[in-house]
This record gives sequence, C-alpha cells and structure tokens, in this order.
Amino acid sequence: MTYDTVFISDVHLGTDRCNIEKFLKFLNELDTKKLVMVGDILDVHCMERYNTHWRARHTKAVEKILDICRKGTEVIYVLGNHDAVARKYVNNKSFKFDNLVICNEYIHTSKNKRFLCVHGDMYSEFSSGSWKQYFMNKGYETITPLNNFLNKTIGFSLVNFLKALPRGKRFIDNYEMDLIRYVRKFASYDGVIVGHIHHANIREQNGTMYMCCGDWTDTCSAIAEKDGIFGILKF
Repeated sequence: MTYDTVFISDVHLGTDRCNIEKFLKFLNELDTKKLVMVGDILDVHCMERYNTHWRARHTKAVEKILDICRKGTEVIYVLGNHDAVARKYVNNKSFKFDNLVICNEYIHTSKNKRFLCVHGDMYSEFSSGSWKQYFMNKGYETITPLNNFLNKTIGFSLVNFLKALPRGKRFIDNYEMDLIRYVRKFASYDGVIVGHIHHANIREQNGTMYMCCGDWTDTCSAIAEKDGIFGILKF
C-alpha cells in the first residue's frame, strides 16, 4: 500500500540493539509520500559513551533513507535524546536540504488536524536529566544484552515482558499522560506523535490523540497514515 505519511522512531543505528535486518526490509518495501523520523535514529549517545559499533548494514540503512529522499519522498528528522548532540544547532529553527528537514519538533497536518511531532524525552517527568530517566536508561542498558540474547535464542523479549507487568504498564501510562497534558497546553493541536518510550500505541484521551511509533529494537513498528486514518504497522 502507498501511504501518505509513515512515522518511525528509535531505530538506534550504531548499536547492536537495532534490528537492522527488519529495518532494511522495511525501508526496501516502504512506499510513502512523507517519512517522519521521530528521534533516536542515529544513536550517537551510545556510540560515544559505550563505544558501540557502527556496522556496514547501518550505513546501508542511511544510504537507503537518502535514496528515498532523492526519489522525491519528503523526509523529516526530528531529533531525540540519543541524537541530541545536534539539537543545539537547530534550536527553534529547522534545516532543509532538498527533501530532508532536520528539526527539534515538527507539525504534521492531516485532514485539517494538527499533530505535534516530538521525540518525547523533554516533556515528561521521565525526561532527560531527571533521576527517573537516569535509572530507566541505566536499567534498560543493563538488560539490553540479555534481552538480545533471549530474543535470538528462544524468541523471548524480556523488555516486552517487563512492560506487561503492572509497574511497567503504570510507567507507560504515566509517560503517555504527560505528553497528552503537554500538547493540551496548545489549543492549536489535536494530538501528539512521539517515540522514546519504545511502546507503539494509539489512544484518544478526551479529544486529544496520542500516538507512539514504537521502535526498531524490540517491537519493530511504525505508524502509517492513509487518508487521515492512522494505524500501527508491525514487522
């Protein structure tokens, strides 16, 4: 199917947590007028701090995205906390290179509705710099090697299991409500499209739409829009 817009986030290229095989398959099959990448596509943070490795297939993914640009698809790159090194150069502006736009936030319009596209890390109590975010990141980075091993050997996702526990569900719900409350401060928006939490979801809360793209480490998911209708794609 040809989509009007596809939204992705949290690819984490430059780390072994990236499911590069599925991501390359997704890019090769992608047929959309616009691609919005909602942060953490390149994991500069982990490459600098933990010396994770950039693979040849990660380069192929970047080349494919640039090729998608060259062929006429508009590509929007909203920066996240793992590629935040570039945020200081963008600030309240955006950089446009032919069909590629790099920005900190993006307004997506569909059927007279406006959605704020942000990574999500700066608008929650679990935001970058907070103690809760610090311990969440440390915990996630600690279990990631074990999660990758279990996924490859027995097809079990420890991350998804933990998210399904009552405490994990509360964490996700709190994050979602933080973003909903944030976007409600602006009367001009009908909803928000985010990443960061690695949990694909679409929900409506008292007239405000919340949509999370998911990730390409655990769930391998995206949000696709066709004629103003949004849905979650899983690979």
